[in-house]
Amino acid sequence: MTANNDNLPFSKRYGYEPVELPFQVDNINDALRIDLWNSFYLFIHSPLEEYGYGKSQHRRIYQLAWLYFFRKPFDDFPNQDYELADLVRKHIEKGLWYKVYEFFEFVFNHVERSDIYNIEGFIKYVDDTLQINHSGFRLVDKKFIPVTNETEITEIEQVKDSATEFGLFGIQEHLNSALELISKKPKPDLKNVIKESISMVEVISRLIEPTENTLGKALNKLETNQKINPTLKLAFEKLYAYTNGKNGIRHALMENENISIEDARFFLIACSAFTNYLIGKANNEKLLNSV
Repeated sequence: MTANNDNLPFSKRYGYEPVELPFQVDNINDALRIDLWNSFYLFIHSPLEEYGYGKSQHRRIYQLAWLYFFRKPFDDFPNQDYELADLVRKHIEKGLWYKVYEFFEFVFNHVERSDIYNIEGFIKYVDDTLQINHSGFRLVDKKFIPVTNETEITEIEQVKDSATEFGLFGIQEHLNSALELISKKPKPDLKNVIKESISMVEVISRLIEPTENTLGKALNKLETNQKINPTLKLAFEKLYAYTNGKNGIRHALMENENISIEDARFFLIACSAFTNYLIGKANNEKLLNSV
């Protein structure tokens, strides 16, 4: 199986720009910052324009943020609402990533329910924004809760580093394609994320056992040669069967809507971890050479 590099833009396809990890665990990229600002503008600031500036009950969230989040003197509180909006926008666009999330938690917990604010809609919009941008956090009870940890991210990073170190360009291409597909806007190609992820394992399996042309047969030979734990081999056989069966990912009747982002993320991380495991085995057997 070959990687579908047509999914990659020219600069990334030929290595002029790196393919970035889509899971934002300890950072917020520019796209997510803009989307977060847009959510605040649409649900909090924009209603002020509709109902009229200067009404103290509508500006209360700004007053609270000025005093208790930004910690500024009350007598410096701006008379113009656009100054307040500029302050918030600058914080969202330039602030430390965790302080941006702290600001939204502050707003969720202090904005007053009224006829001008759709708080439930605001929270849902922000949560959807996190998911679309592959943030490592989701909103639970008005709090940002991590859903992707550093260990999982490290497995993906390790595949990239090992592929470069040992010149495993086939693995690098499949990984790059999977990362690009899961980051695709407006809708990720989840079906092909899984295909590209399992293909990484196929590539390293064939490198270890060049005479075999399928993952299943390669895994059998690895087990026979005692290069792989039987239980681990069985687990990956079942995952591979899921992708390859009559109703599997590669079957023409399987539609993208039936695959969730959680499915695709799991396969990307699990296949990255298993690829790292097999690269380690191959290196121990002196089957790899650094480039």
